[in-house]
Amino acid sequence: MEAFAVAEDLAALLKREFTPEEQSWIDTLLASASTYLRDDVIGQIVYPRTTSEFDDWPTAGRVDLPQFPVVSVDSVKRNGEPIEYKYRPGYITVRGDEPVTITYTWGYAEPPARLRDMACVLVSSALLTLEAKVGLTAGGLSSVALDDFRLAWADAGAQSGMSLPEIQKADLRRMFNPRSGFEFAESGR
Repeated sequence: MEAFAVAEDLAALLKREFTPEEQSWIDTLLASASTYLRDDVIGQIVYPRTTSEFDDWPTAGRVDLPQFPVVSVDSVKRNGEPIEYKYRPGYITVRGDEPVTITYTWGYAEPPARLRDMACVLVSSALLTLEAKVGLTAGGLSSVALDDFRLAWADAGAQSGMSLPEIQKADLRRMFNPRSGFEFAESGR
C-alpha cells in the first residue's frame, strides 16, 4: 500500500537533508505510519484512487459502497446486464433484491495533505528516539538528561511508538471515516 508521504516531504517539513540510506529508512517509517493511520486510526483505505468491483445483495433495494471517498459509480449489473440505479451519498439504490455487481472508483488521486502531514509528524516524533538508539518508545517523553544519560516519561510510556492523541484520532476519523461524510472525492488534494 502506498504511503501518504515520502522522505522528501519530511525533509521539507524539517528543513533537513537525508542521505540516500536515510531516505530509504524514512520511506519505510512513513509506510509504517501510513499503515497505522489507515488501519488503526481511520479504519479505511482512502488513497490511492482505485476502481473495484464487488457483488452484493440489495437490502430493500439499497447497496452500501464499502470504500470512500466515492469518485464515481461506473456500472451496476444484474446477471451481466446493466441495470438502472440511483447513486446516493455512500450507497446506490436499485429495483429488486437480486444480487448485483457494482464497479466503482474510490479514493484520492493524491494523498490528502492532512494525512501526509500526520504521517510526517508520526515519523518525526519517532526520529528522536530512533536516532538516540532507544527504539520506538518516546511517547510521553518528558525529559532527557545528558550526563549519565536518562529518559523520563510523563505518562509511563502509554503513548509509546507511533501513536496519536485521542483528539487527533477522532479528528482524522471524522474527516476520513467512511460513514462520517458521503461526498464525491475532489480531484487532487
